[in-house]
Amino acid sequence: MSDSSTDYDVAILGGGFSGGLLAWVLSARGMRVLLVERDRFGRFAIGESSTPMADLVMRQLAERHGLPKLHALSTYPTWQRNFPELRRGMKRGFSYYHHGGVDSGEGVGREFHDECEASPSASRNSLLVTASPNETWADTHWLRSDVDAFFIEQAMDAGANCREHTEVVEAEMGRSVRMTLRERSAGDDDGTTRRVSARWIVNASGRFGVLPDSLMKSIGLRRVDDRLRTNTRSVFAHFRGVKSWTDELRRTNQLGADEPFDPDDAAQHHLTDEGWMWMLRLDHGVTSVGWTQPSGRDPVDWQRYPSLQRMMREAVFDDATPNWISVDRVQRMQLPVRSGNYIAMPTAVATIDPLHSTGIAHGLIGVARLADALLSESSRQSELLQRYAATVEQELMRIDSLVAMCYRCLRSMPRFEAVSMLYFAAAIGSEEFLVSGGDVHSPLWFCGVPEFERLIEQTNEQLDQNVTDAGLWEWLRPRLQSFQSAGLLDPGVRGRYRYTGEAKSSVRD
Repeated sequence: MSDSSTDYDVAILGGGFSGGLLAWVLSARGMRVLLVERDRFGRFAIGESSTPMADLVMRQLAERHGLPKLHALSTYPTWQRNFPELRRGMKRGFSYYHHGGVDSGEGVGREFHDECEASPSASRNSLLVTASPNETWADTHWLRSDVDAFFIEQAMDAGANCREHTEVVEAEMGRSVRMTLRERSAGDDDGTTRRVSARWIVNASGRFGVLPDSLMKSIGLRRVDDRLRTNTRSVFAHFRGVKSWTDELRRTNQLGADEPFDPDDAAQHHLTDEGWMWMLRLDHGVTSVGWTQPSGRDPVDWQRYPSLQRMMREAVFDDATPNWISVDRVQRMQLPVRSGNYIAMPTAVATIDPLHSTGIAHGLIGVARLADALLSESSRQSELLQRYAATVEQELMRIDSLVAMCYRCLRSMPRFEAVSMLYFAAAIGSEEFLVSGGDVHSPLWFCGVPEFERLIEQTNEQLDQNVTDAGLWEWLRPRLQSFQSAGLLDPGVRGRYRYTGEAKSSVRD
């Protein structure tokens, strides 16, 4: 055992994408940064699908802090051209396909049929929401192990001290945070300990259990999972040999000539009455696959849905995940966001759900806000951190309320499309706000807009009253208009939304 003392401006706990990127930004701006990861750098992680909001914030971070390598990762083509070794996949948008339910008595799921007989909009059992006008501006699926490791590498090149297989075993709050670290190495069960201090400690872990009891007690950290309305369980893994959904649609004569993008180049959602499956296809032949369903029900055998079974028939687990990884409840939340010189990233405060891919965007927004705050003069720092804490909690609750409403409508594609447009209106509105020069510290997703909050409440009331699908569309469409300019809930487009948002206009090679 050896002791030493080192002082840092910021200590970051967690080597995922948000912790690594924050370490990179702060180190590049001259701060003394320590980052510790209990596991190894570049470990397997999900939360892999970027969005227009995520890419926009990444570009703004790159421009503000002089990080051209980060700018290159903000679109699929510039990523592929500048960093071909970082594995990724193209994402042109969001796609949703409703496979129906299980035939009573037989226990066999139905074949996918795109025509939706009961639709109020002459629509389909499919919904495609475009995120980019063409491949030049395409978003990206991240192979998180590559991206997370790259951010750590850049942080170290900028001067950060990044330590893997290291945990905080004791911490004491004061004018600075005094910590005891234990670093493990092969063949050394006890590890090596040392004491360090930092002005700020940032929790970027994305999971519980990384903080020592002494620190949790000092900041009053508590679990508040019951505040979240969304309640789902999930299994997920990486596979090779997953067949093309585009080919399946073509084989069954259901690939429309009006598709705004290749259905495989998307965050693909396969909805059923019982739950849904995501598929994110990466360029090197790996597909991220996960099944998510409401908690409180027995695990569903998704293989009874013929279309899903055919796509997965020859799939094998990738080496990164030799079996399914199971999570009994996806949702978790811990508060406070900030206490004294402790601050938590959005990913450390809560996990909501994989539906609609909000995790990367919110994590990047957290990096942008915290970097500004920690680099600010002390007179402004306190105000920014106070705003940060309130805004993160508010946004997480907003995302939760929008996602929970979608799960209420999982059995009906027209219903699901209608309430999903509330989420897309909030996301597109946030993108337009940021690209127009809006302050990144302001609440996003229409938080702080009482009229939108009331619209969410009223929509839930409509669902409580079992309004018909046609009645829901008729009621919601005019009320949504003042919150969107994207042509959402237009029955004439038959589930094909091509609007891409002004955010893409700021992309530069």
